[in-house]
Amino acid sequence: MGKLVIQQSWINDSEFIGYFVAAAEGFYRAAGLEVVHLAGHAGLTPEHKLLDGTADIALSAPESVAATVRDSGARLCIIGAQFQKSPLGIVSRADDPVHSLSELKGRTLSVPEMNRAMVEELLDHAGLEPADVTIVPYTHDPQPLIERRIAGLVDFVVDPQYRLRLAGVEPHAMLLFEHGAPLPNNLAVVTEATLMERRGELINWLHASRRGWRENYLDPDFYPAQLRGNPLVESRTLAHEAYANAAFQPLVETPDGIMSLSDGLIDGVVAYLERVGLPVHRNLFTPLI
Repeated sequence: MGKLVIQQSWINDSEFIGYFVAAAEGFYRAAGLEVVHLAGHAGLTPEHKLLDGTADIALSAPESVAATVRDSGARLCIIGAQFQKSPLGIVSRADDPVHSLSELKGRTLSVPEMNRAMVEELLDHAGLEPADVTIVPYTHDPQPLIERRIAGLVDFVVDPQYRLRLAGVEPHAMLLFEHGAPLPNNLAVVTEATLMERRGELINWLHASRRGWRENYLDPDFYPAQLRGNPLVESRTLAHEAYANAAFQPLVETPDGIMSLSDGLIDGVVAYLERVGLPVHRNLFTPLI
């Protein structure tokens, strides 16, 4: 059995459930693989775990990978994409929706510190001046939006939408993917050396992972209950986890096949990174399926 260690960007919640399904149903084992998942946490740069040798595959964001390549000179390769569209977006109230970045002029937006530079660049790209939008910190609490103290918040759009509905507020969401940042997320990243030495195992991992995601989406309610507590954390209710699992589905699935990297997707990422001063060579991307 070939062993692959996967470093996630976040904790073991439904964001990664397709991989856990592939393990639970024996899809990795059938592909000759033993797969170990390492949970992530706030402030982690997953691809750094490739550089210190503690992981074989990192699940990370393209702008993070580009910054790591720039800062370290690391020879990295992107071999697949879990989220074909990043879940990062702006959540607002349905009775006062934000449909475009230009609609934020004169209003207040709550933004996590880690996303502030991206949001400021997108606002500038949309023709807004820095003084046009008041940016305040976001601590993953939708209460200011519930109380109408802000126009919107920036987050993976699934969790705040669920929490708003629990509070009796109908949400509206717009993905930044469709408003100037055409980025995937949870890219599967490896070192060039790993790609050269273990290409066959990586291809098998991608196909088995694709199979896990397909199996998961046959019934998005099933595996959140089946895997709850092992390995899914229990920090959210089962209803919340099942909701998130279903909501992520259209962001993962693609006509090109789950975990794929289409030419159009790569073109969009390369153009965006060039625009924000993180240029990468197109050969950073090596689609394996």
